[in-house]
Amino acid sequence: MRRRFIEAIPSDKKLHSTSVAVQAVERIKRIYHEEGLLKNCTADERYKERQKIIKPLIDEFFAWLEPLPVSGKNKLAEAIGYAKNEKAYLYTFLENGNVPMDNNRAENAIRPFAVGRKNWLFSNTARGADCSAALYSIVSTAQANGMDAEKYLTELFRQPAGTIILPWKEEISDDT
Repeated sequence: MRRRFIEAIPSDKKLHSTSVAVQAVERIKRIYHEEGLLKNCTADERYKERQKIIKPLIDEFFAWLEPLPVSGKNKLAEAIGYAKNEKAYLYTFLENGNVPMDNNRAENAIRPFAVGRKNWLFSNTARGADCSAALYSIVSTAQANGMDAEKYLTELFRQPAGTIILPWKEEISDDT
């Protein structure tokens, strides 16, 4: 949601003082700031603090956003429409202290696949593209689990064919 409002910010800086998009980004920035203060809390503490501090900020944001008129096909109208349509889902993280506020980690994890998808267009065969995608997935999983992907693949390829070594830390010893 934040990205959509950022994209709606006018390029003319003279308009920033009255821009709804700028105001929305500032409100969202405050929510992110408060969430950032909770990073060292336990899940239970984070849940309680979110209810006390962050939920009112989100309620205030949507109360401010709700009466804004949405018309046309411009980026601001799209951002407001998106926020209003996704409101229920944007509250989800408040229900559990273990749930992150945004899906940035997931988006960052799949970004290489979006780039890779373009590269796989030039694979000689569909099977080659499938193999590349599978290898990419394994490497990404190893990296997401804090492993050195090169060490993991080296150990994996040293094993006899058919040996399964999953890309989690406990599967590979540190001295490998």
